[in-house]
Amino acid sequence: MKTSITLLAACFLTINAFATELNYKWKAGAAYAFGATITDNISMSMMGIESQDKYLTTVDFVLAISAVDAEGDATGTLYLTNFNVKNSKGISVASILNVPKNAIKSEVKVDKKGNFTFLKKVYLVTTPTSNVLVYGNANDHGASAGAEVDGEKVDVYAEFDPKTGKMKAGYSVTTVKTPKKVTVKENEESDEIDIIPYDLLQFLILPEGDVKQNEEITVRAGMYTVNEKIKTLTATQAVIGETIRTDKNADMFEGNANAKDEDGNSTMEIDNFGGTSQMDLDSEDQAALGTMNAMAPSISGELLSTFDVTNGMFINSNGVLTTTIDAMGLKMTVVSNFSIRKK
Repeated sequence: MKTSITLLAACFLTINAFATELNYKWKAGAAYAFGATITDNISMSMMGIESQDKYLTTVDFVLAISAVDAEGDATGTLYLTNFNVKNSKGISVASILNVPKNAIKSEVKVDKKGNFTFLKKVYLVTTPTSNVLVYGNANDHGASAGAEVDGEKVDVYAEFDPKTGKMKAGYSVTTVKTPKKVTVKENEESDEIDIIPYDLLQFLILPEGDVKQNEEITVRAGMYTVNEKIKTLTATQAVIGETIRTDKNADMFEGNANAKDEDGNSTMEIDNFGGTSQMDLDSEDQAALGTMNAMAPSISGELLSTFDVTNGMFINSNGVLTTTIDAMGLKMTVVSNFSIRKK
């Protein structure tokens, strides 16, 4: 999901109009504090067994910028200061308050358009005997439902009692800065929960080029289509609406883009920028592509974001994102209601 969203965001093209270009103005040595609330409603079906759960995650985190290059692109760390995860019964399954600076962190790169790149990520794995705060490679976490970490030793910041949410013996707020190697064993009811809202950060990506109020652009890359519209634009603030949807009947190799000005007139139209079609493949390759298509997540959602034009900084964002995975006998749907704000 993360790769697809990032690809779509990168496809946004300049809308030719005299207006304002939106960019982040990162500053070396600056620290930007954020707060987020995410409610994940999870439905899962596997081998005839159905389960449902709900998690409420509240988290405070800081983006600390260590360096900014001549292009305005930054490097730094994203670290936690507080987090709490509750299940559908309102019971805390994991919680740490007043985390020491840089104790639980992800190294990050972010450009002036808000494209984040992580090498490793922090996430919570729920198991029957322990809820585990893992620090793992970015590619090992996601739709695989933890297959890469199951039964293997991984870097763990802390383990929590599933019944109380309290840290287990051997862990404390002062020891979390040094991950331990722990074997994590999952089952069909295990979940993986992002503690830092990585997926949501993808929605902070700004459009390319100059923008103007009521202008919009729609980009399709394979099965995913994103529409972005500048709902409000002043000298000090921009409000951006965004929707994403999935069409698994779409040609995986094709893509198109179109843009409209503030009066609804077409200003750009590009057909099949992929340059090829899956129909050009032989029957064997088409069958393999069909299998990949079926296993890919279906994503739909909408959000509204506010951006501080003057200071070049995100203000807040809220919305709903639905992700469905239906492959190899497992069907899982996650409906996420979220809100992120700069403090």
